[in-house]
Amino acid sequence: MGRRSRDWLGHRVGWLIIIVLAGLADFAQVVPLQRLNLMLYDALEPLVRSPGPPPQVAVVAIDERSLHALGAWPWPRSVHAEVIDRLTEAQVAAIGIAILFPETAPGDERLAAALARSGRGVLALAPAGADSGRAGVSAILPAVELINHAALGHVDVEVDADGLVRRIFRRAGLAGPEWRALAVAVREVAAASSETTTAQAAPGNLPGGRVAPYWVREDELLLPTPERAGSLPTISAFDLLNRSDSIAGLRGKAVFVGTTAIGLAAPLTTPSAGGPMTAVEFHARAYEALRSGQVYQTVQPLFTLLFTVCILAFAPFIQALRNTRSVRMTSLLILVPPMASAAILAAGQFWVPPAAAMIGLAAGMLWSLSLHLKRTRRSLLRARLNADATLHSIAEAVLTVDGNGRVVYLNPVAEQLAGVELGAVRGQTLRDFLAACSDDAQRVSEMLANCRDTCSTVRISEPLSWRSPDGQICALRATLAPIGNGQQGVVLVLNDVTDALAFTSRLEHQATHDPLTGLPNRTLLIDRLRRTLTRSRRSGKMVAVLFVDLDRFKRINDSLGHPTGDHVLKVVADRLANAVRAEDTVARWGGDEFIVLVDGANDRAAITAVATKIHELLEREVASEDDDGLVVSGSIGVSIGPQDSNDADHLLSMADKAMYRVKRTGGDGFAFYSAEMNTWSRERLAVETALRRALVNREFELHYQPQIEVGSGRLVGIESLIRWRQPGLGLIRPEAFIPAAEESGLIRSIGEWVIQEAASQVARWAAEGRQVVPVAVNVSARQCSDMAIVEVIGQALAASRISPASLKIEVTESTAMHNVDFVATLLTSIARLGVAVTVDDFGTGYSSLSCLKRFPISELKIDRSFVAGIAHRSDDAAIVRGTIALAHGMGMTVVAEGVEHEAQLAFLAGHGCDSAQGYHFARPLAADEVRGWMRLATPRTGEGSE
Repeated sequence: MGRRSRDWLGHRVGWLIIIVLAGLADFAQVVPLQRLNLMLYDALEPLVRSPGPPPQVAVVAIDERSLHALGAWPWPRSVHAEVIDRLTEAQVAAIGIAILFPETAPGDERLAAALARSGRGVLALAPAGADSGRAGVSAILPAVELINHAALGHVDVEVDADGLVRRIFRRAGLAGPEWRALAVAVREVAAASSETTTAQAAPGNLPGGRVAPYWVREDELLLPTPERAGSLPTISAFDLLNRSDSIAGLRGKAVFVGTTAIGLAAPLTTPSAGGPMTAVEFHARAYEALRSGQVYQTVQPLFTLLFTVCILAFAPFIQALRNTRSVRMTSLLILVPPMASAAILAAGQFWVPPAAAMIGLAAGMLWSLSLHLKRTRRSLLRARLNADATLHSIAEAVLTVDGNGRVVYLNPVAEQLAGVELGAVRGQTLRDFLAACSDDAQRVSEMLANCRDTCSTVRISEPLSWRSPDGQICALRATLAPIGNGQQGVVLVLNDVTDALAFTSRLEHQATHDPLTGLPNRTLLIDRLRRTLTRSRRSGKMVAVLFVDLDRFKRINDSLGHPTGDHVLKVVADRLANAVRAEDTVARWGGDEFIVLVDGANDRAAITAVATKIHELLEREVASEDDDGLVVSGSIGVSIGPQDSNDADHLLSMADKAMYRVKRTGGDGFAFYSAEMNTWSRERLAVETALRRALVNREFELHYQPQIEVGSGRLVGIESLIRWRQPGLGLIRPEAFIPAAEESGLIRSIGEWVIQEAASQVARWAAEGRQVVPVAVNVSARQCSDMAIVEVIGQALAASRISPASLKIEVTESTAMHNVDFVATLLTSIARLGVAVTVDDFGTGYSSLSCLKRFPISELKIDRSFVAGIAHRSDDAAIVRGTIALAHGMGMTVVAEGVEHEAQLAFLAGHGCDSAQGYHFARPLAADEVRGWMRLATPRTGEGSE
């Protein structure tokens, strides 16, 4: 046989061997071949896929925001029921619930009722390893209360050889394909819904606790490659329950409900470019693929083998590989298998794995070109080095044990984590190896046996407590995966989740506690109060809510700064916590308000004792940075459940009203809630509402009381006094409505009107040719809290065009002494306008003469309480004489209020009082009556005074 014949025969024999080997590899489904086929599928499928219709599916995500707002996982079944009802209200086509409910829990009846009302729900089930000591596979089914009210769908997915998830199985089950896949079941329910019938797929054979030797899958469905994770319409569960617009656009769509929060949702690694995908999104995408007809099936191995043999049998008939052109042609020939596979995929939606044919063609090139063999060896070496580098560079600790459970491999991270090298522990049992570092060695050993026996991946739900070589305790998440059928060994992967768990714990604490004091916040308090009320109904004991508000705390912040205020709040928080038992709750309600929740009080006396103790602790001096002690006090309102109310919100409101009543009486005390407080609150609210209406309807009017010079009897001034002419009630005096106006803040608007009206009235009298004397206007403490009143007075003078000397401003002694520095600046600004300043009710407050002389005061008014007794009480007479002397000594004039008879007038005249007012001269008069009084020009005697 010639050389050419030998070459030809050798070439053909080589190709024949390649065909046989490629066919065997294809038929045996070796892992590298599978990975290559999967890689080719991921590359080819998007190229041949036709554009699908718009998505008709959405995801309701149980994300971190929902957990923060609605509570930690697992949620009560009632919350899931609300989600189902909300989706039912939205008229969705079907509801796929990618959450397992394997155990009976409170609220199952409500969830079952919600599923029954919907008639479109599909509950998830999943395969699981049998209980310890039993071989085989079992199924995680919904609780019996739920299982008959919804269809069932399994959430079993296939993890491919490359660790990615691409496929589901139309049906699967224990020893037989009993259940549809979740996406398939949802698709059937949605289809039935579109036909206007109530879809309720049969739950299938419910095996209870049955264990089968294996989990059976049928009718594999290969899903299209997702473009990126998170692209489906997604609604937060919190938004679904709390925002009315969240269900817009859901009608007629299939909705999948599942967890997406970090730590709850185990991500599925898919070919998506966006990274891992949550299970609920994966099943939603599977549904959309079914709906749009974009699912594929892998052909039977025999057809794949035939495909490979045909392509490889054709290749040897191409021109022999002897020159560069032939090499290029053969290189292009490698593209034939994937192109043929892509054509079959596009035409018939069948996937024919082309990797074996491609490798066969490549092997032919290697057989024909010896140099290519060397390049292949170098490529394999590089691949091996890359794999080794990957294993050494990953952040997880990887341990491999053999079929007997003995350690055979540790990666560098595992060696560092355990503080030992592989040579020192090789051959040890996994249990002995772990016992030196963790108390959970026995649990891991049991899971190892389970993984090996069931030949399935096992994830240990609770983190392992691990002692590192430096003595620190860390938390590790453990995953065990079998090697081969499990008898060859198991791979244990340990992932350090210490920082993640600590971060989650911090988030949970921040969500339920006040950052300044560390006390429970409003959310946690209300939750505890509701739980406490529930217990109290069973025990028959009392629950007390003490609403604590610090008196005049704003003054501390304004004068000493917020850091000092924060220090005071921390001290108060510590005192309150020390005043109650460990089982009681102290919470910060907000600002300078605290709530004390006393659980299990036997009687009212015990609650009184707690309130008294808190009151006494609050009055203790608080040390400050400048060594000057601060004295604080508090107003405490107390409500008692269930006597006052069984509702948490109502109890808090009652305690707030009781606290407010204490505030109204001066603070620094405590009071129990009573029914009349609620009545008083409603009455006060009614008064405030009527005052607002009175401003709009101009129901206020001014009355005027003349001020007479004592020596001559001349008119020297007029005081304006506000009245409220309320329809149906007549004229109302100021003491009936001014407190409500002060409290609500309406006093500012009312005070502005008084100043403008008084100035306008002076202008009208001047236009009529009447005698113009200064008109005094009373201003409130709230009006003196900022400089706005200066602008109001200036605008009134400009609008009325009267002389500033025609207007006087009266401030009470207590208002003037409230904030001396600011009030001095304010009154000086008013005096610069040319408006005189009078101190009203002098002698009733706590004036400091050193402060009084700082004010630009031109006149003092002696309070009527002293004038009333000057004729028969020596102490009142002495006070009046001293006030007159003091005012004259400081260059001020004196006005006596409440002069009602001649004896009082004579006393005042005898001691040099400048002027007086009261019913002895005239009662407060309307503007028209003042004109008549001026014409008489003779003072009139009245019966009382104002």
